[in-house]
Amino acid sequence: MRTRVFYNPHCVETSILYRNWSPIVPKIINNVYLHSKASSTIDPKDFFQANPKILKTYWDPKGPFKIIHDFNCIRLPYIRDSLADGPGENFSTCLKGMKILDVGCAGGLLSESLAMCGAEVTGVDASKEFIEVAKSHSSKNKRLMNKRPTYILSTIEEHCNEFADSYDAIIASDVIDHVNEQELFVESCVRVTKPGGKLFFMAPNKTRFAQFYMIFMFENVLKCFPKNANKYEKFIAPNHLQDMLETNDCYVVSTRGSFYYPWSQTWAWTHTKILSYAIEAVKST
Repeated sequence: MRTRVFYNPHCVETSILYRNWSPIVPKIINNVYLHSKASSTIDPKDFFQANPKILKTYWDPKGPFKIIHDFNCIRLPYIRDSLADGPGENFSTCLKGMKILDVGCAGGLLSESLAMCGAEVTGVDASKEFIEVAKSHSSKNKRLMNKRPTYILSTIEEHCNEFADSYDAIIASDVIDHVNEQELFVESCVRVTKPGGKLFFMAPNKTRFAQFYMIFMFENVLKCFPKNANKYEKFIAPNHLQDMLETNDCYVVSTRGSFYYPWSQTWAWTHTKILSYAIEAVKST
């Protein structure tokens, strides 16, 4: 067993992360430690795995997933501008020629948005219901034409076995806080990324404020996210996630905070990371 200690300044106690390796010796591929097939990132108790019926409301901008639709207004420009060659690009072609993997793509909101920027997008998700929702909506979106994303029912650790070093960029937006084996999740995301490719992670910070705001306020007061969908124990501090990325031969380019303002029902990028944040990293060549 390999034990790693992380200091988390946002918690009262220093957190200790115990990394349990399979009895089978893990393979090392492209400088990335990879678990055996016995490990899985799927959490069968996660809200979205246990409540598939609510996923059909995913594309309702005023429904239970409203907060995600609002977040896409700042998430898409952030990713697009980080990947585009430079200013002045035509939005419909600014990501042309780029292969992007949307990890935990859910119903395809971000996947479709990136595809409309010209990218060749693949979305993977472990939920059969989410993949069906994504495929159905994509097939009806006339704006996509010949740029429809490809959706695959798979976990990221399964996908990386077949598609190592395949993508110019991967995005894992609000996914790491819904999986088991968070280290395996990060390792697998790194493995599918091409050397020199970019990785984008968005997640809630592990602070008591985030626990109060994202769980109590979002779910019970504002009612802009499904009740019981968030679990505080799965939240992850940015320094912890950065350690995971650096362990897997990536270097972090930037970290920025994000905050939701309920009176205007909008998200904004902020200097504080007390609620949530985005990390942009690059895989070493």
